[in-house]
Amino acid sequence: MAHRTTPRQNLRPTGVAAAVGLALTLATPGAANDPLRQLLISRICIACDLSGVVLTSANLEDADLTNANLAGANLRQARLPRAQLTQADLSQTNLQQVVLSAADLTGANLSGANLSQATLTGSTLREVNAADVNLERAEARNSDWYGSDLSGSRLDGAVFNHASLAATDLTNATLTHSQLFRANLIGAQLAGADFTGADLRQALIRDTELAGAIFTDADLQDANLNRTDLSAARFCNTRMADGAINNDHCAELGLSPDRAVP
Repeated sequence: MAHRTTPRQNLRPTGVAAAVGLALTLATPGAANDPLRQLLISRICIACDLSGVVLTSANLEDADLTNANLAGANLRQARLPRAQLTQADLSQTNLQQVVLSAADLTGANLSGANLSQATLTGSTLREVNAADVNLERAEARNSDWYGSDLSGSRLDGAVFNHASLAATDLTNATLTHSQLFRANLIGAQLAGADFTGADLRQALIRDTELAGAIFTDADLQDANLNRTDLSAARFCNTRMADGAINNDHCAELGLSPDRAVP
């Protein structure tokens, strides 16, 4: 009588057995020295050196990467919802189309990272270094960027509705055609920022620095601009807080107030 082989799928441990198996796996020689293997098995890799690693399309839901070094890594299209990335180094990292919804990146280094089309809905990014970051067409509704450095960053077409950008540094950032409906920009540094075509309706822009900021074709309907000096900002076909159209700087910007607006 031929020996009957039990299908492999019926041998997968579950519950306590799975936990014991995981512990044994991590205890095997070399596992502790292989941070990538450790991350993929347990989704826990605190203070690991994963610089330059390739994790495209990886599923790292709920992963704990606190203080991890992911500088220069490729995480394109990876899934990291609810991940812990506090104080992580993500500088120059490819995070295109990554899912980081409800993740915690407090104090992370995102300088020079590519987060274009990333999903950051409900994420915490307080006091991050995100200078020169690419956030074009990112989805960041209800995210919290309090006190972060976004100077020189590209946020064109990004969605920041209901987000907190209070006390952020957006000096010389580009936010063309971005959505900032009801966003909190209280105390932000917006000098030289480009808000061409941006939706800033009902935004809180109180106590901000706007020297050289451009608001061509922007919508500031019902925005709170209390204690903000608008004299050094530039307006052309701009809908102001009271609903009036401001064309004060069209000639300076080389634009015609009667031109067709896209």
